[in-house]
Amino acid sequence: MIIRHISLKRAVSVLLAGMALFLFACQPRKPVPHKVAEIHSDSFAIAEKYQQSGDLQQALTHYRMFLKQTPRDERTPLALQRMAEIHLKRKNPEKALASLEKLSRAYPDYTWMPEVRYQISVILNQLGKYDASANEAVGWLARYKQHFLEKDVLVLLGDDSCAMGETKEAFFWWVEAKKAWKDDPKKEIELDEKLKNLIATSGPMFLSHLLESEWGARYTPEIYYQMSLVFLSQNELGQAEKAARRLMESSRDSHWITRGEDILAKIEKEMAICEYCIGCLLPLSGPFAAYGQEVLNGITLGMLGASVDGTKMELIVRDTAGKPEKALDELEALVKVRRVAGVIGPLSSKTASFIAEKAQELGVPMIALTQRRDIVKAGDMVFRNFLTPAQEIDSLLEVAMGQLGLERFGILYPDNAYGRFCMNLFWDKLDEMGGSVTAVEAYPPNVTDFADEIKKMVGLYYPRAGDWRRTYAKSKAEGAEGNEEALEEDDPLIDFDAVFIPDTYQRVAMIAPQLVFHDVLGVRLIGTRLWHSPKLIEMAKNYIQGAVFSSGFSVESENPKVLDFVTDYKNNFGESPKILAANGYDTICLLKTIFAENKPQTRDNLREALLEVPVFEGVTGSFSFDAEGEALKAPLLLTISGNRAVPIY
Repeated sequence: MIIRHISLKRAVSVLLAGMALFLFACQPRKPVPHKVAEIHSDSFAIAEKYQQSGDLQQALTHYRMFLKQTPRDERTPLALQRMAEIHLKRKNPEKALASLEKLSRAYPDYTWMPEVRYQISVILNQLGKYDASANEAVGWLARYKQHFLEKDVLVLLGDDSCAMGETKEAFFWWVEAKKAWKDDPKKEIELDEKLKNLIATSGPMFLSHLLESEWGARYTPEIYYQMSLVFLSQNELGQAEKAARRLMESSRDSHWITRGEDILAKIEKEMAICEYCIGCLLPLSGPFAAYGQEVLNGITLGMLGASVDGTKMELIVRDTAGKPEKALDELEALVKVRRVAGVIGPLSSKTASFIAEKAQELGVPMIALTQRRDIVKAGDMVFRNFLTPAQEIDSLLEVAMGQLGLERFGILYPDNAYGRFCMNLFWDKLDEMGGSVTAVEAYPPNVTDFADEIKKMVGLYYPRAGDWRRTYAKSKAEGAEGNEEALEEDDPLIDFDAVFIPDTYQRVAMIAPQLVFHDVLGVRLIGTRLWHSPKLIEMAKNYIQGAVFSSGFSVESENPKVLDFVTDYKNNFGESPKILAANGYDTICLLKTIFAENKPQTRDNLREALLEVPVFEGVTGSFSFDAEGEALKAPLLLTISGNRAVPIY
């Protein structure tokens, strides 16, 4: 049935077609115009042939024609890529970049997109757009993992980072690239050279960072070698020597050991010193000139007398004017030009902290005469010969709690950096020793009236809840004019055995009488070396009897060495010496002893000799230096007895 039906349909169709042909043939004919069909040539294929034959201009023309004629052809991405290749061959990277970026935007799923985006990053690098190139490359790594071009992208990122001066990043990317190229010895050597060149052109800060990093460990000898060269060129001989020695310790390769020995030989030559020359940095002008002159007087007195092995020591004094920048300039001149063996000073805390690190870099021993906290932490070339607040407070409390049997303490301190620092030290040490602080008050540094602070310490400032005397007084004098006076007649509540006052003798001379005025009696006053002045006794003798304070030096000492020093000082300078003069005297006398006994040939020899001093007996007492360069010395403790400040033994 189906077959028959189909045959019938075909028959009808043939019949209808025949009728139409017949009718068309019977119509009168009109002339038919001749029309030539439009035939498009294959511009892409033509462009490909020109490109293969090397006719780049014709190839470019036909690729453009192709894009214009068939903008959405499946071969469009390849045409754009071919055009970029031609632009690059014709030294026109800007146009190549434009073609590739157009391709990247329009065809993100293009099969060869990893190659396209890599080429974009390469061209950006060639155009000097390193930041854009690096951003493109980082994006590439995030998109195309395990791609065969990954190792090329890593190299490119290192190149971009290096060009931008991002040394740390460049080193990292090149190390990663070297791992990726481990199967290609030639490329690995090329990357190794890049890394070594980077090390050879880097400064100490970056090199130190490399030493701490995992990816810098492979290049430890190169790093130490470069560090030693940089420090040597900067005349930072101490640092150069350390780097050279660590170079030799980091490798058993004779190549590196020989290089380390060569640098040490150069350093030894450069570090040749004027064996008997000592530099001195003091503020001899400016606001601290009086203190600088006092130290210089002591040093000058110490320079008199016996020479070292028949050779007179030379003291080269430089004025810092109390300015850190000037002190730095003078230090460099003393070390590099005068080649001093060591330096005494500076004096002020600000200047000392400013140049301590420089002295360490230059490899010159520096004996600072300052209380600056942690000054010796700048390095092993920095020493301090000065009594510190911690040493003073330790000794004060040992005597107060041990010898004098005091347990409860009040603290009245100026609200400034020194006062707060001493208050905290005192309280911490007291807690450690098992004592207690029962009252503590701060006062503005420049006041002269301390009534409020004293009243607060003894419970007279605020009303006392439940005080029966106040209740009784109020009931007896309700409404009377003398009521307030009656209320103020309470006795102070003194629950401390002593009061610690870390302030100057001038301020203490004002505080002591006011304590007595407010009936704070029977307590011992305790203070720091700032109390030590004969004027304190002149100003407040009757109010400070039995007071205890620390000092680094006393002209009333019966020690024969001190007596001779005081006499010589008065004869030369017409006045009694103070603590700064005594410290200067002891410091130069210590150095003279070291030069006579140890004969240091280098600055490092001098540093070692300072650390090896067993105990030096000076006019400020016995002292030596600990491993950090801090002078180990116990302060002299004095107590007021009549018209004198006498030592406590």
